[in-house]
Parts: sequence; C-alpha cells; structure tokens
Amino acid sequence: MPGTPVEGSDGMNPNLDKAGLEALLDKDIQAVLREERAEIDPDEGLDRFMAAVAVTPQAQPSWWQRLNGWLGDIGFSPALASIVVMVQVGVIAALLATQPQPATDRAPQVEYRSGITSQALEAADLKITVNPDADFASLATLLRANGCRIVAGPSELNEIWVVVDDKTDLLATRTSLEESSLIDDVVAHQ
Repeated sequence: MPGTPVEGSDGMNPNLDKAGLEALLDKDIQAVLREERAEIDPDEGLDRFMAAVAVTPQAQPSWWQRLNGWLGDIGFSPALASIVVMVQVGVIAALLATQPQPATDRAPQVEYRSGITSQALEAADLKITVNPDADFASLATLLRANGCRIVAGPSELNEIWVVVDDKTDLLATRTSLEESSLIDDVVAHQ
C-alpha cells in the first residue's frame, strides 16, 4: 500500500529515525503513566500505612518508668530517697567505727567475750605461720609438747603468736617447731 510505512525486518518503521522513535516512545510511556495515575487512589498508601500502625501494639513502658510511676503513686520522692540513703550511710559508718581493728605483728590484740579489745597480756616469744592443711588438734598437741601457749591469733594469714614456758630453751623449741610439717615458718617475735 502506498503511503503506509512498511515495517522492516526488525518490526520497526524504517521512515522514523532514532530521535523520532524515542520521542514517540516517551509520549506513549507518559500516556500510560497518566492513565495509571488516574486509576490510583491518592489516599490508598496512607490508608494502608494507618492500618499497619493501628495493628502495631503500643510500646510498654520500661521497668524504670513503671517503678517511678508506682513510687510516685505512693508518695515516694527523690528528696525522701536522698534521706534514706544518708541514713544508711550513717548506720554503715557507725558499724564500721565500732569494729575491732586487726592485730599487727608488733602488738597482737585479744578480744575478750565482753567485746573489749586490749593488748595481749603477755608478749609473744614466737610468731608461727601454720600450714593451711594442718589439723588444729595435731597443732595443739605439738605446741603443748613443746611447752608453748597461744596468746593471739590465728590471723587471716594463718599466723599465731605463742609464749614459750621455758625461756632458757627458746632456740630448741623454735628448731623443733620448724621441723614439723604442720608449721610453715617460725620467727622470733619482739
């Protein structure tokens, strides 16, 4: 047919150049988009979003917010909390002030049943470091056999302070105690 463009082998109109073909294609795409836009409800996306938000559960308050709310309901205020903390600090300080001080190497302290702490009545002759695995009954037997009396201890480091009954035989007593497996170390005290 004359006047009708004939399609080429690739299905394209041979009378249109590339720029004309792109302009025609742009017009077709724009027409399709206008039709699609006219068919879409502008509030449809908003409606779907609002429905999703309505289905989402509300966030629960944190435990801290719930605690503050509950304490506020019963009249607990930050000022009252501060007073409670200050009273606790005072009580702890008073308790620490009344605790007996730990014994030192120079002057072991003895705490009597009445709670009064004083210096040991007798000065110790030897400071003995006891083996942690030692049985107390065996240790007491060893000390008694060597003529020793405990005047202070045991400390946190397994140390005891003893008085030797026979001061003339102090070196022999010390040597005998050092040879025992119940005792780690013996030092002259003073």
